[in-house]
Parts: sequence; C-alpha cells; structure tokens
Amino acid sequence: MEIDPHTLQHILQRIYQQMRCPQCGKRVPVDFSSVRVVADTAMLLQLKCDMCNAYIVLQASLQGVEEIGVKPYVEDETLNNSTTLEFSKKELGMLQQGLEQAGGSFESLFEKYGGEKTT
Repeated sequence: MEIDPHTLQHILQRIYQQMRCPQCGKRVPVDFSSVRVVADTAMLLQLKCDMCNAYIVLQASLQGVEEIGVKPYVEDETLNNSTTLEFSKKELGMLQQGLEQAGGSFESLFEKYGGEKTT
C-alpha cells in the first residue's frame, strides 16, 4: 500500500493523540522518523518516551485508511506560485491602480509604500 505524506501525517496525529507510555503514562512523541515499516495492512513504529527513556514498538493497523478522506497531493509541474494567488476584484483593482501610478514599475510601487530599495 502506498500512503501519501498527508495521509501518513494524519495517521501519526491520531496515534499521538492516543499513545501513552506504558511505563510512566506520559504522552509519547510520534513523528515520521518513528515509522520503520509500512505494509499493506499495518505499519510498525519505534517510539521512545522522553520522560522515562522507554522504547516502545507499536504495530498500527491500516484498516480503514482509505476512508480517512485526505486527497492525495497531485503535483502539477506547470503551476507556479502566481497561479495559486487569489485576489478579490477590489484588491486587483488597487494593485492595477498602484502600478499605473508607479509607471508600471514594481520597484517604484514598493518604494512608495515603504519598501527598502536594494542595490
């Protein structure tokens, strides 16, 4: 079974919420480095309690992972940050107006509104 990083993080958060050290009862840190093996139906984690230094081996069942509802991340190499920016029409109008007043220069626009000029 292949698990995307978002789903794995969700699983680890759930384990962290429920996991207590069997020796001292304190919460045990759970992160990506704890994961040792991921199989089709289970994963194996090695945890260490920060309070009493106990090592814990945990087998977590992956039954129901398909129903978590986390959509896998699909990377689109044609996208860049500018394609994901969202402006309201008012904000876009303010930007256009500012650029017109600055003669189309972002550098002049940044200087006008308090940005430092770099050389």
